[in-house]
Amino acid sequence: MSVEKVNCLNVAYIFKTSLGSINGSWTEGNVSTVKKITLPNGSQLPYVSGQSLKYQIRKAWLEMGLAKELSEIQQSEKTSGVNFTAGNPSLYLDDDLLGYMIASSGENRRRTAPVRGSAAIGIFPFRNDRDLGTKSKEQTGGDSGAGGNIFETEIYYNYFKVNFLVELDRIGTFQDFELHKDAKGKTASLSIEKRRERLSNFLIALSHIWGGGKQSRILTDISPKFLAITFQNAKAPIFLETLTVSENEELNTMAINEVLTDNQKNISHQILGVQSGVFKNDVSAEISSIQSIQKAFDSALEHIKTLEF
Repeated sequence: MSVEKVNCLNVAYIFKTSLGSINGSWTEGNVSTVKKITLPNGSQLPYVSGQSLKYQIRKAWLEMGLAKELSEIQQSEKTSGVNFTAGNPSLYLDDDLLGYMIASSGENRRRTAPVRGSAAIGIFPFRNDRDLGTKSKEQTGGDSGAGGNIFETEIYYNYFKVNFLVELDRIGTFQDFELHKDAKGKTASLSIEKRRERLSNFLIALSHIWGGGKQSRILTDISPKFLAITFQNAKAPIFLETLTVSENEELNTMAINEVLTDNQKNISHQILGVQSGVFKNDVSAEISSIQSIQKAFDSALEHIKTLEF
């Protein structure tokens, strides 16, 4: 099997929410709001923060049975509801790929994440839709027949675009300033087999990622419905401002083809996938060599076995 040398993996995708409230912001009175960004024309786009997405990736790793691969302190120690990381990237998958910052007495160190992620940005403006609910009334006296307090939750129908850029040459390799003082100069880079395994686990997590806020009553699938995976010899998030969907819910395939053509000199291998029935246009006919989402992930996982980074 031939071995390919690359330094970047770019993963861009679109997911759809038929009714969602994925990432909350401040509560305003009795209204739970969602995070939004304001455009120059005054309209607002909902978004899901990069921090929230990385939390869902960690949750997916736990569901994949990788608890022992994740930071022990992250899982076991809690203070005021806040999790802490061990900051040991040679041992733990999340410390390696998602980074950390530790600022405590006698210790200040950080690891910039090799997996750099954008927020998930809504493609269509927020329309001020709300879900009405009531809180259950405790039986503590008074008129329980009057019901509970009314509350509202901001919701949306939307498509979201996401981009991850993975610095392959940094996975499983560590610098002294990132490590605990007892590990400086003593921590070797991981084997290429272990580095490939960690990269594969990242892609597997993205293939079935779900979650966010209000999941007990507003279950949301945030896994890809269009997917572009490019193995690159130059670090560039080539799809970051490209993926769009029209108001007729048609994927802009012309822009995707243009990005792929314009970046051919930097792309050593590309894999594209689409979920049938989500977009209103025939994406498979408009983009060559596109396959189903799961087949695209499977192809990427097979290709990782040929990489040297």
